[in-house]
Amino acid sequence: MKYISLMSACVATLSATLIAAEESEAKDEIATGETVTVTAAPLPKFRVEENEAGSLVPLPPEKVPFVVDTLTEDFIRERNATDLDQLISLQPGIYQGGKTVMARNAGTYTIRGFGGSEVYFGGVPMVGGIATFMDPSLLERIDIVKGPVGGAYGGQANNSLSPMGGVGGAILLTPKRATFTEDFYDFQVKGSYSRASGSRLKFTADVNKVLPGEDFAVRVPVAYEWREPGWAPSDASHGRMTSVAPSLAFRLADRLTLGLDLFYQYNNQPAYQGIRTSYGKPVLTGWDDTYTETGDRMRFQTHGGTLHLEGKVNDNFTLRTTAAFYQTENRWNYRGPASTVRFNPANPATWYEPSAGDHLTRNYYAAQEGIVEFETFGVEHTFLAGVSVTRKEDQGWSWFGSAASKSWTDTAQSKLGLTVQDVMTWKGLSLLAGLRTDWHDSVNHAHAWSYSPRLGISYDIAEAGVAILFANVSLTESPNFNYRKYNTAGEYLTSSWRAVQKEIGLRVNPMDQLWLTATAFRIDQSNAPVLMTNGLGDDYYADEGKSYSRGVEFSASGNLTDRWSLYAAYTYIDYYDKTGSGRFDRFPPHAISLWSSYKIPWLYDAVWGIGGRWRDDWEMTFRGTRAGREYAVRDLLTIDTSLDFPLGENWTLGLALRNLFDTRGVESARNLQAFANDGRTFELSLRWRF
Repeated sequence: MKYISLMSACVATLSATLIAAEESEAKDEIATGETVTVTAAPLPKFRVEENEAGSLVPLPPEKVPFVVDTLTEDFIRERNATDLDQLISLQPGIYQGGKTVMARNAGTYTIRGFGGSEVYFGGVPMVGGIATFMDPSLLERIDIVKGPVGGAYGGQANNSLSPMGGVGGAILLTPKRATFTEDFYDFQVKGSYSRASGSRLKFTADVNKVLPGEDFAVRVPVAYEWREPGWAPSDASHGRMTSVAPSLAFRLADRLTLGLDLFYQYNNQPAYQGIRTSYGKPVLTGWDDTYTETGDRMRFQTHGGTLHLEGKVNDNFTLRTTAAFYQTENRWNYRGPASTVRFNPANPATWYEPSAGDHLTRNYYAAQEGIVEFETFGVEHTFLAGVSVTRKEDQGWSWFGSAASKSWTDTAQSKLGLTVQDVMTWKGLSLLAGLRTDWHDSVNHAHAWSYSPRLGISYDIAEAGVAILFANVSLTESPNFNYRKYNTAGEYLTSSWRAVQKEIGLRVNPMDQLWLTATAFRIDQSNAPVLMTNGLGDDYYADEGKSYSRGVEFSASGNLTDRWSLYAAYTYIDYYDKTGSGRFDRFPPHAISLWSSYKIPWLYDAVWGIGGRWRDDWEMTFRGTRAGREYAVRDLLTIDTSLDFPLGENWTLGLALRNLFDTRGVESARNLQAFANDGRTFELSLRWRF
């Protein structure tokens, strides 16, 4: 509670300062009879006007009958996170099991207490876990769709033995794409230092050019980062990551645009797999002690691209075509806590074990969608029909010090999806009804169909856009591939797990550019695989798993005045495992996130930002089950602040202090391998845009 009080005090101080500044400015205007003119960059925007995340067709966010949290380009730049994982961790109710590409479901996030789908990049699912380390400067927007999303993107059958695949939601990344509106050049150099996490030096560039004739545009966002982690051995080579995402756009006709989004990323860094903790503290180590050696490295290289064609056949009919290919080679050689629940406190040598691996993953994707807009008896329809094909391949090996031999992987999985959906609007009432059907084919030649319907409704109470009620119910299912049956040879489960969400919420627009949202939800999962034993030392699975999560969420996003913007969110989650550990805090039951920006009139319109996050106590799990009271994680509060100071028309000097009070704790964990958050970090940046 003391942390909440501290955060509240910071917010109260900020509010008093801003209100006083606004009043002072108003008095100056009255006294002089003149209006202050703002000439610097506009106030950061934390809200979009239209979005198609989850809804599949463009809709104003207030009319979407479910929750979508959008992190705008301004928000991404203001928070200035090192990678996607650090940025996502700022959001309440969203977590992932360890910042590593070695985890079984690396790159996927838990939302509302359940595993989400793989991260989507430009509408295409990413494989290999590399999205965890993606540089946010390459992104135009991040959308977090909450709740089961099978009705929009299909359920995922996973070859790595985990009932994930969209129960909790999906994270959609929109890359920066070429635009025909303007030419610009945007460069930034940033340096940061932390005693705990070491030194970083980062260079980013974002160039957009419209060629003569205005029918061809190219945009090239680039990022390069040099890193020297504070915990790495002194003789270890420094880390480096290069990312580039060129985008080409061709205007083939007035209503037809062809785009090509390319992506390349190379990462080679010192690496580790976490530390041991007990009752929220490191065991005989500091937060940044890792038992790493000079040769412990994490290397991965990703390349690929997406071709998309969109055009209007006529005023009412739109066609969208997508084709994509991505490949990731992931190699690691490092050590972390031994993958066992119990360890011998008297023998530290048994706490850590080496691991190594080399995996090659490929993803092929193609989709065709058609959207028809028409009207019947005063009801406006936006009808969508689509088909998509996905194929994932994973080949390679992995090895743990506690294992007798290497574990080899050679899997392939295909999915054919069919989607039909209609968005109906009449006066203040909007109704979204849809069905997604998927045919799955696994490496073991197991075949299965899955069906994911959904229904959502939103109602503008006064038809004035001031208060909007919304509700939804959805079902997502996907087959339980590769789970061995009891007492059988070569036979596997053939059933499907199912997840049902029921949700109701209210959106309120108390002032012109500010929206408040409150929602209550419950997600029930059934038929999930549960690890069993027959008493003879053999493991098998039964589709008896049942669990649920329920909770509430509150958020505020937008501008309080023309100088003051706000983003705030709170999440409460109650998780219950009906077939295993019962009720326990698998994730922080309470979490708060806050960020506010203010343009200071008496300081040359410099933009000051302040905010933070707080996460409640929670408990680690081992293979999905409760690990024990000694593996509890303590609450964590971090406060950040920044100042962007304009140096003339095109230059901006940035100063930032992350984790102001140097609070340390567990950021994320997988199988008892705890990853610590960064300590107090000083940042200095220089941006040039023209």
